[in-house]
Order: sequence, then C-alpha cells, then structure tokens
Amino acid sequence: MPHNIGQMFYFGEQPWHKLGVRLSQPANLTTALQAGGLDWEVEAVPIVPVGEPDSSIPHRVAVVRKDRRPGEPGRVVGVVHPGFRPLQNRQGALMFDALLGQGRAVYHTGGFLKNGEVIWLLARMPDDICVRGDDVLETYLLFSNSHDGSSAIDIRLTTVRVVCQNTLSVALHANGVARTVFRRGHNGSYELIEAQAKEFFEFSVRQSKEVEALFARLAAVRCTLEDLQSFLKQLVPDPTKPATAARNTSVRAAYETRLETLRHTRNEILAVHLNGIVDRQIAPAEETWWGALNSVTAWSDHVQTTESDRYAHSLLGSGDRLKSATLARIRASVASG
Repeated sequence: MPHNIGQMFYFGEQPWHKLGVRLSQPANLTTALQAGGLDWEVEAVPIVPVGEPDSSIPHRVAVVRKDRRPGEPGRVVGVVHPGFRPLQNRQGALMFDALLGQGRAVYHTGGFLKNGEVIWLLARMPDDICVRGDDVLETYLLFSNSHDGSSAIDIRLTTVRVVCQNTLSVALHANGVARTVFRRGHNGSYELIEAQAKEFFEFSVRQSKEVEALFARLAAVRCTLEDLQSFLKQLVPDPTKPATAARNTSVRAAYETRLETLRHTRNEILAVHLNGIVDRQIAPAEETWWGALNSVTAWSDHVQTTESDRYAHSLLGSGDRLKSATLARIRASVASG
C-alpha cells in the first residue's frame, strides 16, 4: 500500500522532498504534536453493514479519529481485530519524549500518513557518527505507530548522511544478536512497553560507537565494480521463470516484464555508483563497501520510482526495508571476508 503524507513539519532548510510546514527551530513535544497535526485521539467502534442496522461484524472493529464527525471524510483510519488496543498519539509521544526529549526541543520532523493511519516523530540525538574526515552522519531516534494495525509500535536508530541526506535505519548488535529496532504489538501493556523502550534507548546510545566502527570498517574494505555487480544480483535477483511460461503467453509476458524491471534496477544503482546524482549534488561513490552501501541508499532515496511520497518511502516504507537489508548483507559479506 502506498504511503502518502497527510501532514508533517520539518526543521532546517527545505528538504529534497519539499513537503511539510517549516519550523525555524527544532520542536519540543507540544509544538511537534501541533505542527505535525497529531493532537487527536482514536477509538474503536463496531462495524455495521450499510442497510443492516441490526447486524454487525464481530471479528473486526473500525478505528476512527475522534476529532472528525461521523460521515466526515478521513474519519476511519483502520479496520482491526477486537483485541487491538490503540496507543494514543499523545500517550506514545510522551513515552518517546521521556527517552530523549524530556521537554527539550529535539524534534526535527513528525506527522502522519494518509488520514492518520501511521504517525511518526524523529528526534535528534546528541552525538554524530564520523566515518572519516568530513563524512558525518547525524543520528536520530525514529518513533512510529499505526492506528490501522499495519505496523507495530516502533523505535529505531536512524542516520542521515550529511553530504547527500541519505537515510538509513541501523541494526544494533549485542553478543552477536541483532536488535535492529524496538517493536511491540498493540496489546495495551503500555507501562511495560515504556520501561522496555527506555532500556532499548540506553542500549542504542551505548552501541552507537559500534555503528561508527562498522561504517569505518566498510570504508576501509575495497569493493570493485565486479564485487558490486555480484552483490546486486544477490540483493535484487532475477525472478525464477515460471514452469508455465513456455506455453502461457500472459505468464511469460509478466515474467519478462519483471525480469526487465529488476535488471533495470541494478543498472540504475550501478549508474548512481559510477556517476552520482547530478541534480542532488551527489558525487560518484568510492570503490569501497561504504561506497556500495551509499549507492543503494542514494538510489532508493532519490531515484527509485515509488507510488508513495518519497520521504515516507525512504523513512517508513519499502525503501527503508531495502536499505536495511543492504546493510545487513554488506555487513555479513565484510565479516565473512
């Protein structure tokens, strides 16, 4: 499902996605909720079929915005199972603010997708990651939550590479076990979740130096063009040809279209790697695994065709998932090498 931004704010220069209300300084929690259009609550209500007032659908309920009247467009933001316990925007934001903001102005962006199905806040962390020289990544904590059951309550470490504004969610590890994100379901145990979130935040702060060391390691290991081409064939592999393709023209046509699309994707990433992105002032990548990683993230953030708003795609959607998968694969490749 495409992710389209309903309302958002941002601090700083107008970003490449050219969306949202610009603030002259980072926001505290109160301002973030107001500027991001997040100062509303939801509730679950029964679903009754049109023309059937005496009937109901007991295995599902609708999640509606309480600030919108019955019949008003955009009031229904989700259809979920009856055990779904909404986490209200302010309740989730206060939990998140207790980790990092604590009343301070640390929020650089926030808002909601579509009519409010998914909400998010992005808070600046105090320490940057320096890969080498002036190659610096700003660090953030990203909080997101859904009211339609499409995603869990989610907190993750996210970086923004200053030279090209590429975003990347970073997997953290402890004792060899990945702890990519803090993710919990909507079961109503929010006091427990708040305590667990605090533990994850403290872990994220401690492990940020591990991330810095990882990126420095990637910048020190050579990745030839042949290495990158081989890697991309694993990251974006050709589809398996269906057994019926030889005798079914529609199946064969769909396969050939898919094959062409994936090969075009690999070629576009290679073009970004070799030539950069001129209109984004992104230079060609260096011949290292750090360069390879940034070629994929730059392509995903700035080039990849998407039905979603590009910012939502790169921060919360399929673009984020592709970039995280790329980092995991490169990390494993360098470790095994």
